[in-house]
Amino acid sequence: MFRHKEKNQQKKPAQREDDSSRFNQAAVFTWTAPLRHKMEKGPVWIITVSIITALLLFYGSYTSNWFFVIAIMTAAVVYIIDHTEPTKEIVIKLSDYGVKIGEHGIPFSNMKGFWIIHYGPFISKLYLRTYQSIMPDIGIELMNQDPAEIREFLTRHVIEWEGKQEGFMDACTRLLRL
Repeated sequence: MFRHKEKNQQKKPAQREDDSSRFNQAAVFTWTAPLRHKMEKGPVWIITVSIITALLLFYGSYTSNWFFVIAIMTAAVVYIIDHTEPTKEIVIKLSDYGVKIGEHGIPFSNMKGFWIIHYGPFISKLYLRTYQSIMPDIGIELMNQDPAEIREFLTRHVIEWEGKQEGFMDACTRLLRL
């Protein structure tokens, strides 16, 4: 019985390599995109956010809401640390098997649908809806890829959800330049 488990464990890594090679061998589209989009922030934005943060800290102190003060300070520190690091670039590959984002492959059978948001040179983003219950939507910057060609390719494999817009949090993040 122990040998039987050992044989099954040896087959699993080979299957993973096979799945990974399927994504790599037949890549129809390949491009590099930032892991997250960083917005340029000028001095006006920095001063405004600093004043708002100081006012929130003052309000929390004035009302003796120390949990609020700690939460605001923690959020500010995390934001500063996160945005001072350079953005990682990841490789995106679309193949007849699925979509590979960095090292993670998503077969088309694990996708419910897709939609593309394209507003000229300002926004060009591909969204994938997967069957995952936690964070089912994946947003991918299209960079210099032609959205019409990507759409044409994906409609052969996955349902396109027409009329979908970018999510509320994505819109807020873009408008507030976070």
